[in-house]
Formats: sequence, C-alpha cells, structure tokens
Amino acid sequence: MINVKNLSFYRENRVVLDELDLQLEKGELVLLSGSNGVGKSTLLQLIGGVLKPTSGEITINGTDISEMKVKDQALLRSIAPQRRIFTLAYSVGEVLHLLPEKRRSFNVDLIIESLGLVEIMASKVTELSIGQQQRVSLAIALIQEADFYLLDEPFSAQDEDSVLNLVALLAEIKKEKGVMVVSHNTGTHYSQFDREIKLT
Repeated sequence: MINVKNLSFYRENRVVLDELDLQLEKGELVLLSGSNGVGKSTLLQLIGGVLKPTSGEITINGTDISEMKVKDQALLRSIAPQRRIFTLAYSVGEVLHLLPEKRRSFNVDLIIESLGLVEIMASKVTELSIGQQQRVSLAIALIQEADFYLLDEPFSAQDEDSVLNLVALLAEIKKEKGVMVVSHNTGTHYSQFDREIKLT
C-alpha cells in the first residue's frame, strides 16, 4: 500500500497541499482529480521522492520513503510524468529496451500493443507527435516491474480511442498492481475506475 498521512507541502510560503491523507492499494485503479493548481502533479513528485514534504509522511508497503534508497523506491513504484522530453534520436524499440530484462513486466507485449506502438517501433522517438511521445512515455513507466503505477495526465494528448485502450489496459494491470491516474478531466470513459480522490 502507498499511504500518505498528514502530508503538507509549501512552496515559497504558499500552501500547495495541507494535511492530506490518502491510500492506494494493490487491486485498485484510482482517479486523482481536481482543477489545475490544486497539487496533483506535486503529490506525484512527493511520492516519487523528487520533492520533500514540509510535514507528514509517505510510506510504501509500510516503509517511509525518506528511509529508502532511490533504487529501492523504484522497485516499488513507477511514475509517468506529464511530459517527458526526448532528446536522443533512439527508435521507440530502443527506448523501450533500455530497461534491463530483469526489471521488465511480463505484460510488455500487451502494453506495447494496447498503446498502439507496434507500428512505430522503428520510428525515431524525437520525430513522433506529442501524443505518440506521450504513449511511449507511458510504456516506459508501465513496462517497469513495480507494485504501483502513478500516471500524470496520461489522457491529455490522446484521441478517444487511445484513451479507451489505455483505460482498458490499466484495468487489466490493476488486477495485480495499484494504479493511480492524475486527470482533471472526469469524462464518461472513467467508469472502470474503482474510486475517485478529488483534490480541492
């Protein structure tokens, strides 16, 4: 379980998150929603160890992440940022094979197919559209073997078919993992989410 307890985060004396409590368990597909600026992406950066909380604690499977090495945290949770910048002209296939075999999910083929990457595996990632780059970024996160997957605005640059395919993929992954999706859009295609956490 990811357990966030009494979590507060201040940025330049501005309160971004204030005594937040939430949990994510294996077997859950959870929507984290809220308007722009309420701290959704900040929360993922805190869980990811990129930012340090002003107060409160974040534990993964009972261990405070502040007491864990970065590589040990990476074994437990994988995060897809809102935008990943690709600067090297690797092919999609090369990018997805940078992760060592022992760290890769057994669902790799399903992930690649569901995200519509099969036909662009030989394409240079720097030459893809923003939507295609976003799906590659999602694949990078999802093929990493972990207990929990945290995805920041994965639907923002996708057409409706791609969104539906992604939601179906996440519903399959959550059978054994915990998945949290950050989105400010709460359209009708979110019926497969188990619950919604709304930040205000």
